Amino acid sequence: MLFELGGKRKRVIQVIYVFLALLLGVGLVGLGIGGDANGGIFNALGIGGDDATQTDPAFDNQIERAEADLAADPKDEKALTTLARVHFLSAQTALVSDEQGNTSISDEAIAEYNEAVDAWERYMATKPQDPDDDVAALIVQAYANLAGTDPSASATEEQLAGAFRAAQIVAEARPSSGTFVTLATYAYFAGEGEVAEQARADALAEASDSTTKSQINQQIDSAQAQAKLVEKQLAQSAPDKSQLENPLEGLGGSSSAPVPGGAPLPGG
Repeated sequence: MLFELGGKRKRVIQVIYVFLALLLGVGLVGLGIGGDANGGIFNALGIGGDDATQTDPAFDNQIERAEADLAADPKDEKALTTLARVHFLSAQTALVSDEQGNTSISDEAIAEYNEAVDAWERYMATKPQDPDDDVAALIVQAYANLAGTDPSASATEEQLAGAFRAAQIVAEARPSSGTFVTLATYAYFAGEGEVAEQARADALAEASDSTTKSQINQQIDSAQAQAKLVEKQLAQSAPDKSQLENPLEGLGGSSSAPVPGGAPLPGG
């Protein structure tokens, strides 16, 4: 379960989860990005289409077919992206919501997200010429939801770095204020300040009016400040390198995941 730690470290993780839940689950829609009803969250992702939003009850069959294809060709890109997508969707259905609508990540969901990320990393290892940005948009959320669920700080750093790399693919494939804001957010959490500031400039260039530009700056400023706070608090709770490499949880992920199959990464 989430947050089963004590003291300062637990508070750090809770702060990050709440921040990212609000930032990615609410804030971007508040900018008027990804708010269209048509296509729901997947339309906001820029994925679109009935195939992306339709819940498929036959996850196991799809996984078995993809695994069979990979047994014949371990570098089958289509099979690997299918695995990543289906495991992600399966994870979304395994999320647990309470009566107040708060969502938490079950052990089953964690396992499925890990399978999705593993398939994605195997796919990226094939060095695809044009990485699948549809699946990348899902994997951003998979990485973010996993961040903080592993007892290793280094694992969480890798997950946030993975989210950052996937967000880059999405932003490059479908540039918009929404995808650039998301890229800037993960860039800060991944320690990529220069990339974050370029993404900010790109997001502002895509904005249609001064109000939206102001909101974009506020959103990214908040991410930057939170990333600095995380670094400071982790340093205080683990003052030397050896402690940072021991169980600390991580910098956090999005525990909101508002709907099965959805991920708060707007595509504009």
